[in-house]
Amino acid sequence: MRRRSSHTFFTVLFAITLHGTAAGAATLATSGDASISQDTAAGTWTLRAGGAALTLAVDRSRDFQLVSLVSPSGQKWAGGSVPDSSVHVGSRTLPFGNRADGFALENAAVTTRGNLLQLDATYTLASANLTLTRHYAIVSGSPSIETWTTYTAVSAALSDLNAIQLVIPAGTIHWLTGLEGDTAGAPDPSIPDTAFTLMQQAPAIGQRLTFGAAHRASEQTVPWFAVDGATSESSSVRGGDEFYMALMWSGAWTATFDRTAAGLQLAIGLPAMTTTVEQATDGPHLVFGAAGGGMPGASSALRSFIFDGIRAGRPITPLVTYNTWFAYGTEIDADSMRAEMTRVAALGAELFVVDAGWYANTGIAGPYDFDAGLGSWTADPARFPDGLRPLRDYAHDLGMQFGLWVEPERVGLALVGAPAVDESWLATTGGSYGSDDAAQICLASAAARAWLLDRLTALIDDVQPDYIKWDNNMMINCDRSGHGHGTSDGNFAHISGLYDLLGALRARYPDLLIENVSGGGNRLDIGMLRYSDAGWMDDRTAPASHVRHNLEGLSAVFPPAYLLSFVTDHSGGGEPLHDAPDLSLYFRSRMSGALGLCFLSDGLVEGDEQAISREIAIYKEMRGTISVAVAALLTAQAETTDPPPWDALQESATDGGQLVITAFQSDDGVSRFTVTPSGLHEDFTYQVQSVDTGVLGAATGAELMQNGIELVQSPNSAAHVLIITRQ
Repeated sequence: MRRRSSHTFFTVLFAITLHGTAAGAATLATSGDASISQDTAAGTWTLRAGGAALTLAVDRSRDFQLVSLVSPSGQKWAGGSVPDSSVHVGSRTLPFGNRADGFALENAAVTTRGNLLQLDATYTLASANLTLTRHYAIVSGSPSIETWTTYTAVSAALSDLNAIQLVIPAGTIHWLTGLEGDTAGAPDPSIPDTAFTLMQQAPAIGQRLTFGAAHRASEQTVPWFAVDGATSESSSVRGGDEFYMALMWSGAWTATFDRTAAGLQLAIGLPAMTTTVEQATDGPHLVFGAAGGGMPGASSALRSFIFDGIRAGRPITPLVTYNTWFAYGTEIDADSMRAEMTRVAALGAELFVVDAGWYANTGIAGPYDFDAGLGSWTADPARFPDGLRPLRDYAHDLGMQFGLWVEPERVGLALVGAPAVDESWLATTGGSYGSDDAAQICLASAAARAWLLDRLTALIDDVQPDYIKWDNNMMINCDRSGHGHGTSDGNFAHISGLYDLLGALRARYPDLLIENVSGGGNRLDIGMLRYSDAGWMDDRTAPASHVRHNLEGLSAVFPPAYLLSFVTDHSGGGEPLHDAPDLSLYFRSRMSGALGLCFLSDGLVEGDEQAISREIAIYKEMRGTISVAVAALLTAQAETTDPPPWDALQESATDGGQLVITAFQSDDGVSRFTVTPSGLHEDFTYQVQSVDTGVLGAATGAELMQNGIELVQSPNSAAHVLIITRQ
């Protein structure tokens, strides 16, 4: 497969060729608390950030190895006589950088961009005519390291690209289940929630745990893990050290944890496949590290790296988003959209997104049939005679931004053939498209990517939306010849092509907001945060308890502001918006993330509108904290069956100045609940305010963390919101 490296984000400052370097250690680059230093006498390099230190052996006199990973508390989490990755060339599995297997160090280089520092160690493997560069990137303030390998060859067959392999101290493993199905609508209340559930297990010696995905990243398991360490007195928040890692890969992957007498032997990367490298090709990126403070500390460290490293400082500002899909399906036109815009703008909506169905021939099989006509890239002239740009202008006149749904990776089969879509670009597996209505465009094809980029840019230039909802409702692993990949690496080729396409779009439209959707949350991984600004969690966006379950699980990994869900008129499930039994509960169950609206507003009366506007105003008051927050679950997750009596989530601003706690009562028999915040400064005084009853009082951080805050059952709502502000 012909691929170029798609992650060139750094400017080379200098390269150390290691010929005749002077003895002794030297710091070669710094940014904030991040630094890279070289000890020429020991033949090692050390990367420091956020109080953690990673030391690597990179020297011609010794084999490459990860010498040590030390957490801010001083605990050693990894290190020894083996490297942290392997290379599968032909039938051989070779330890990266092992001289006996033919690896030769060419050079080590330090690169930088802004406050991000990177070490690149380049080796050659003459027997395979292959050059390999192992990369390590750090950013000030986070004890996290991003790592990946770039492979360059004239032609080399590589298999099962590995992201990392380590042996760490044994401990309880935490993980998060994936979407586990993408059926729209509310789940059966008699069936327990399984999507996005926090799980844990301490494996016994000899036991193996295996995780992964066959198509898209988070179909079965979100590609993130954390491992508890021993409690340390130097840990700052509830518990000891926590090791964590997250794969920045949106396609198929695999991970194994083997409990041995030596600890936990872990490996994560791509599943069994073989790809032919003919240009510079990146393997999957991964972020790993060790932080104090248990799971909340690990979430905070990862959040910091996401914002400052992966997103390079690009903020996430969750907008109150109206989306047309569940309310209208494909039955939309210019007049109905203008009318809906007028009404929801008055409620406080800030972004109006026209979902699927704006093109011709939709709805043939019913109002929610969006496959028909998919891929025409042209607004239906019968329903939108002036195109879509007037809707964008009308939204702007109302003070809202405008968004548009697209699904670039699929096309309706009726449109296949010149001049629309070349059939040879379509993905197949075993000769099948995988659907009778639509097909996947294989993004391994450079011609297909160029065609799609042309269609996308023409649409964006014409409509000039502020926001694109990028959907993906089907994924097969292409095994078709002629696309530049083989029979087993179609998934790798497609995801690599997807990153190229998204990267080109981001480069051309740096201010364009992009929503990541994949039949709900089938493609949720932290790598997509490089390209997208919101992630729709689940097509099953009701009842309120199910949405909270998703938010409370996913916020352990993702910034809460990234996680989008919708308030719908769920009348059939007992959550109507007109004369709502508990409107605050429905809205506040979505307020911990990005608040979305998806209902027909013309059925609301004045009292309904006033109540909705009040909840939206409360969300906007909370949003400053949510935009930069790290989340910590203070109870068990919400459930649709057998829920905890109360569930509560804390979201804290990174500067510690304010935090928001949302708490929900599920059991009328438990009328009082004490919620205990964490991570407060013991000596500062904090004001505690309820959004419903006002200021409750003030106390020191030590008092709040020891005694908690008692919540009492309200006659008005089962949803409570506390805003805690440092004085």
